[in-house]
Amino acid sequence: MKVLGRTSAGMLAAAALVLTAGCNKGRETGEVTSKTSDQTTTTPSTATAEKHDLAMVRVVNALAGGAPIDISAGDSLAFGGIKYKDATPYREIADNMFNFKLRAGAANGTKPVAENRENLHDGGHYTIVAMPDQGGPDKANLRVLDDELKPVAPEHARVRFINAVPGGRDVDVILKSLSEPLFKGVNFKSEAGWKEVDPASGTLEVRPDGKETVITTVRDVKLEGGKSYTFVLSGRTGKYDVIKIVDDVSEAK
Repeated sequence: MKVLGRTSAGMLAAAALVLTAGCNKGRETGEVTSKTSDQTTTTPSTATAEKHDLAMVRVVNALAGGAPIDISAGDSLAFGGIKYKDATPYREIADNMFNFKLRAGAANGTKPVAENRENLHDGGHYTIVAMPDQGGPDKANLRVLDDELKPVAPEHARVRFINAVPGGRDVDVILKSLSEPLFKGVNFKSEAGWKEVDPASGTLEVRPDGKETVITTVRDVKLEGGKSYTFVLSGRTGKYDVIKIVDDVSEAK
């Protein structure tokens, strides 16, 4: 077994420091303006969050037909009374390893129906999606997504799609004005990842994978250049919904 000398170990440590700094540099943004169906909010720059060792976290409730939900971070209530199809504004959470817990309604003393332990990085943006589980109505999933937000060039829009409907049905996502699908074969609990496309508008259709049948539509969708769009498919067979969030990310100063 080869042992590194002080010089080699020091070089590796310095390289790791440079790599970490480079990763953090790629995450730096200015203010983020987020728009949902009922509100527009602004989140401070990553530099502000990093200064106070904070991450930015928001929650999407994709649990159809249930009571409002609460999300705890560690032992503290972080988000309360989130109704179905609502997406909260970002809020500041300490950048640490947190055990996020999902409970129905305001019953904080009850056993959580879902948990997810996640390491948050300072200055990072995260979206927690509360979604059903295939194990039954008394079970749920908490999916924590690293939003990887960044400023987008004005000649492109940035899009991602999350399938939060259980049942094993993979879906394709079509914007009628585009020649190619936005996404193909997105399965349950999956995030399709960010995709940059030319600005476009039209009707958004969600179809079973490889089929022409349309299971739900969103009319008058506009993918504007310079903005990031998150779509979450929710609901149940026969009654689907699409939750939309628009993020406008400014350059770091």
